[in-house]
Formats: sequence, C-alpha cells, structure tokens
Amino acid sequence: MKKVVLALALTLALAACDSAKDKAAKHYAAAQEYAEQGDMPRAMVELRNALQLDETLRDARLMYAKALLDRNQPAQAFAQYRFLFERDPKDAEAASAMAMIAFDAMGWDDAQRYSAAALEQDPSDKEMLAVKAGLDYRKASLNKDPTAQAAAASQASELIEADPTLIRARRVVVADAVQNGALDAALGFLDAGLKITPADRDLNNVRLVVLERLGRDGDVEAQIRAMVQQFPQDEDLDNLLVSFYLSKGRINDAESWLRGRITEGSTDPQPRLTFLRFLAEVRSPDAMRQELSSILATNPLPSDVAADPAQFKALKARADYTAGERDSGMAQMEALISDEESGQSVENDALKVQLAQMRLESGNDVGARSLVEEVLKRDPGQTGALKLKAGWLIKEDMPDEAIRILRDALAGAPNDPELLTILAGAYQRQGQPALMADMLARAVDASNQGAAESTRYATYLMQQQEYNSAETILIDAMRRDPKNFNLLNMLTRVHLLMQDWARATQDVEAIRSRFSGNAQALTLADEYQAQIMARQGRNDELGGFLDDLAKGTGDNGVASQIAVIRNMVREGKLDQALTMATDLAQSNVDKPAASLVLGQLLQAKGQVDEARKTFEGVTVSDPSYEAGWLSLAILQRSQKDITAALATVDAGLGRIPQSRQLGLLKAGLLEAEGKIDAAIAIYEGLYAANSDDVVVANNLASLLGSTRTDAESLERAWVVARRLNGTQFPPFLDTYGWLAFRRGDMGQALPALTKAAQGLPNDPSVAYHLGMALAVQGRKDEAAAEYDRASKLRGSGAIAYPEFDADLAKARDALKAK
Repeated sequence: MKKVVLALALTLALAACDSAKDKAAKHYAAAQEYAEQGDMPRAMVELRNALQLDETLRDARLMYAKALLDRNQPAQAFAQYRFLFERDPKDAEAASAMAMIAFDAMGWDDAQRYSAAALEQDPSDKEMLAVKAGLDYRKASLNKDPTAQAAAASQASELIEADPTLIRARRVVVADAVQNGALDAALGFLDAGLKITPADRDLNNVRLVVLERLGRDGDVEAQIRAMVQQFPQDEDLDNLLVSFYLSKGRINDAESWLRGRITEGSTDPQPRLTFLRFLAEVRSPDAMRQELSSILATNPLPSDVAADPAQFKALKARADYTAGERDSGMAQMEALISDEESGQSVENDALKVQLAQMRLESGNDVGARSLVEEVLKRDPGQTGALKLKAGWLIKEDMPDEAIRILRDALAGAPNDPELLTILAGAYQRQGQPALMADMLARAVDASNQGAAESTRYATYLMQQQEYNSAETILIDAMRRDPKNFNLLNMLTRVHLLMQDWARATQDVEAIRSRFSGNAQALTLADEYQAQIMARQGRNDELGGFLDDLAKGTGDNGVASQIAVIRNMVREGKLDQALTMATDLAQSNVDKPAASLVLGQLLQAKGQVDEARKTFEGVTVSDPSYEAGWLSLAILQRSQKDITAALATVDAGLGRIPQSRQLGLLKAGLLEAEGKIDAAIAIYEGLYAANSDDVVVANNLASLLGSTRTDAESLERAWVVARRLNGTQFPPFLDTYGWLAFRRGDMGQALPALTKAAQGLPNDPSVAYHLGMALAVQGRKDEAAAEYDRASKLRGSGAIAYPEFDADLAKARDALKAK
C-alpha cells in the first residue's frame, strides 16, 4: 500500500512540475507576442511570470536581461546574466554580456573575469577582444608602459578595421589618438563611429573635447546644440552651452537661450530649473529668489510649475536657506514633505534628501541620517541618499561598504560626476591610488571638464609631480570657464612648479586683467610676481617691485612690506630686515601680522627673550590671532620648555577652541613629554571631527604604529593610514611603510621606507624603520648601517618616541643573533 501511495505522490509531483513548465512556456510565448507588438511593459510582466514558474527557462531569462538593458537597467540585467553563468560557467553569451556591462560601468575586475571566461569558449569573439584591448590599454596607462599601450591600441585598431561597429575598440583608438596629440585623427575616428552609433554619449563627449582643443569654436557650438537636441533629458548640456557662451563673454546669448527653452504650456520643468540656476550663478542668488517668488505668486501657475509645484517650492526653500534664512528654509522643506507624505513618492524621497543635506550642513547629523535611512528603506537605489550614506561610510573608514553601494548607484548613473568623485574618495581611503585617480579622471570627463572636478584631479596630479598632465586638465577646464579664479590660480601654481616663468607671467597678467575688481586676487598676483622674480634671481627688479608695493596702505600695505622684509631675509640682509620690521610693528600696533614678523626675525637673530616677549604681546593684543599662539608655543618648545608651551597652547585653545593647528601642536607636545595615550586621545578627537584631514590621519596612525603592539591598535592604524599609499611626501611614506612592515607586507614596506629615508635623512625613527625592513630581507650590513645612523642622530639631539632607544637596542641585538 505504501508503494502505491509513494508512486501516486511522485506522479502528482511530476504532473505539477510539467504543469509549471507548461505555464512558464505559455507566459514566455505571450511575452514574445507582446514584444513583437512593441508592448515591452507587458512582455516583461509575462517574462517575470515565466521565470517565477521555471527559473531554468534560459531563453526567457535572456530576453528579460536584454529588455532590462534596453530600459537602461544594467545592474539588474547583470544579475540575470550572472544567474545563467553560475548555472553554466561555459555560457559564453552570459559571460560576454556581463563583461560588456562591467566594462561600461568601470567594473574592471568583473570585466576582466567575464571577458576571459567568454574568450575561453570563443577566442574569436570580437566584442570580447575589444573589451580585452580596452582593459590592456588601461593597465598599460596605469603602469606607464607606452609599449604595451601602443600594442593595445594597435589591437583595437585592427578590430575596428575588421568591424567598424565595435564601439569599445573605437574608444581605445580615440583615447590613444587624443593622448598622443593626434587630434585630427581622433576626430576622424569619432565621426566614423558616430555615423554608426550617433547616440553614443561617450563618443559625443570626446568629440566635443577634441573640437575645443582644436580651437574650432563654431563647431563646438554646433556640437553642443546637436547634443542638446539628441539628449533632451540631459540638463547638463544646457549648462554646457551656457558655459560656452559665458566663456566667450556672450552672457545675453546664454540668458536668451535658456529663457527660450521654457515653452508655454509645456509641463517639463527642466528648462525653467536650468534658467533659475543660471540666474543664481551668473546674475545673483537674489535674482533667482526674486524670479521664484514672482513665478510662485502667479495665478494661475505656469504649466511646468503647476505640474510639480513642490519642486519649485523646494528650490525656493533651498534658496532662502542658502541666503542665510536657515530656519525658514528648513521649515518650508519640512512643510513640503508633510504635504507630500501620504504619496510616499519618488519626488518626496528627493525632498527628504534635500532636507537631509540641509540638516547635515546645519550640524544635525542624526536628523540627516534618519531621513536618509527612511528614503533608502523605501527605495534602496535612491541616488541622492546613496551619495550621502557613502560619504558617511567613507568618513567612518568603511570604504569597502561605500564602494559597494556606490558601484550599485553608478550602474544606473554611470556619468554622474558626483558619484565618481565620492567613489574616488572611497578608493583613496581603501589605499587604491590608481583606482582613485581613475575615478577622478572619469569625473572630469563626465562633468565635461567641470571646474570642481578638474581642480580635484589636477591637485592629485600635482601631488604626483605630473605637472604637464595637470596643466592640460586645467587648460581644458579654463576653455569652458575662463573666469574661474580657482582654475587660473592653480594653473599659475603649476607653471611655477614647472619653472615655466613665461607662462607663469602670462597667468599673473590674466589674473590682473580678469579679476581687476578682486583685491584678494590682485594681492595674490603680486605675490606670484614676486616669486617669479625671486626664482629667476632678478633681485634688483624684485626689490623695486616690492618697494612700490610697500607704499600701499592698510592690510595690503602691511602685507607688501612683509614681503619686502622676507626678500631681505632671502638675500641675507637680516639687520636691515630687522630694522624695517621694527618700524613696521611700531607703526602698525593694531596689525598682529606686523608684530609677528618682528618676533620671527628676533628669533632668527638669536634674540629669543625679545622674540618671546613680542609673541606674548601678540597673544595679548589679539587673542583670536592663531598664529600668535602657535609662534609663542613653538618658540617655547624650541627652548625645551614643554610645560610653558603646553600652557600657551591651552590658553590659545581657550580662545580658539576649534583650532586644529593648536590641537595638533598640543598632541605633539604631549608626545614629546612621553604622554602617548593623551596625545593619541587628541588625535582621535581631531580625527573624529574631520577624518578627511590627512595630516591628522598620518600622525594618529604613526603614533599608534610606533608605540603600540596590540593587534587592535595595529589594525586601527592601518585602516587610518592606508590612504597614504602612493604618496610622495616623506613623513607619510614612513608611516605607510612602517605599518606595511608590521603587517608583513615587504613588497609595500621597503620601497616606501627607502624613499622616506631619502626625504628625511635626519630622522632617527625613519632610519630605524628602514633598518628593520632591510634586516628582514637579510641585508644585514645595510640594516646595521641604518641602525648606526639612527644612533648618531639620537646622539646629536634628534627627537624620537619614548621607547625608541630600547627598540633600537633590541633591533641591534636581533641583528647580531642572525
């Protein structure tokens, strides 16, 4: 009887299985019919039904994945292909699709993995060979290997000759041509590609950049206008055309274009929003507020405003908040959210994100986080909320989690400059400088050479001493925004670092002509001019220039006279400088900077007691002048009067409690006294207040790594310090190298410590660290030499951490025992 029952149960189960598969097949057939009719929403419903009944239905899953790609949902499509690949690792179609999705979204590891899997099944797959060429080219660029770069570009060129539709291969060829300065050739490649895929945004963007570099203004304008028509939902293009007009001084053309984009009767709000932003940025924030007030008072409201009045009311709330009416602005936003709450809409989520940003800026971190979590609970993919959450994760040294959610967000918005910039910050915290640089570069491209993005990337390039590349980035950005002072200021600094005096002089002249009404800019131009003359050795000319400046009055006159004094010091004329500084301080008793330079000169002349009295006088006359407290405490420290220095710092912090410089100095003084735990506590407090401060991060990690031996402290130090990977600054190299050594990573440790020792030849701790790394490598003689050097430096009075001498003795004994 039992056998009969079991047989019946099995039969029923098989029947149910057959029934489910039959139903799935019917849903799939229905999906195909809907697709043929062009009704993809219904087709996708049928596909989902089919996959719920039979998840193994490969053709249905493939169709669903392709439909998701067509709907610009690459992350979801990737998940469908991955399901197929995990069931069958030889599924070349799934692997190929994932490789292309990953490559386009800059998921380089996935692109490498899945393209290799696809090529293993079909070595002739042209799309995968194009992806491989792109990956090889990127790797060669990061490794600065021109031979490998040329080989990858050649491979890509061969691929597009055989099949011009291979857009990923074409991008490699274009990138190589641009990098090599072959702009006309790059334009030819771009035009050929755009004939095949006119809607390819990357090719259009690069074509615009190439035209700008060629100086073809008429074609640039035509290209932007064409892109506006082709990508009507992309408001950044309106901004781009406006920026072009502004760069040519055509402000009225810009305003006319934007106002003309507002169509009466249209419910599309973007043209008006873009126009309002123009008013705020080019005319004035108050001009935008007045325009908004006028619009919202209109009865009836214009069609675009009436379609979504909350959006414009939110903009007015933000404008009031930015204008200083913070409580009013947040109250307006809270009222809007309350009105919209019942709908739980996408628009309401956006309002909550804006309010969260306001709360964050106002110091209400808890309230901001609460709103973000509300939004993400309803919509885990809300981009604005993900940006804020990722920023918090990065500041809390959780970059791995930040990278995960940023990659998900980037899959849906691959050209969002802000997302790319935040991702760069996450990679920096993770200790991945190459990936950080890659994201910064992508952000520049995605923003169409935006000023903020270009400045960030140029700053990184300057830190790496890649001055020519930094110059190119800044010049490209300035073509778009020639009146941006930050860009011109940074370009001047780059030319000074390059010692390109002719271009630096042109920069100074540009500052004076473009910013003639900006006193701060003109003062900076004078300083740069003095630097140029000093570095060229034009001392007589410099002296006359500074004398002319010193005839000014007020703060600028004092600053100019201080510049004259410093020039005298450079020339070795200390007595003459001291006389001038004395006169300057006596005639400007209300200017603490004048007394400060006098104190510094007295200290340089060895008149320490007089210098100390002068600095004390500065702290009394202007207790809010940070430099006075710092100078006095540093002088006291140089006299080994740590107790007095600490008292000075504490008094300064009593007057300026938020001073990070005084906090850093206090931590250093406590460290000198051997109060390591107290010093670490200060660094931890400073780090908690602003974990982006790389100096605080270095000092905290260095102290933890040098004075503590427990695993928890070592891990804490490493989490804080790994952002220092790739640095060129010797103190940071020492911190990173020593922590890498303590973690057993000699491949990272020895190169970093070697460079650190070269840059800090008088630091005994650095010599000791290098010696330890050499000893582990079995290089006993070199290690012994570094230990000897460390000992000599200590003997000559160099300062080290409290347990240094004992650690050095142990290291010597260990080396002898080997």
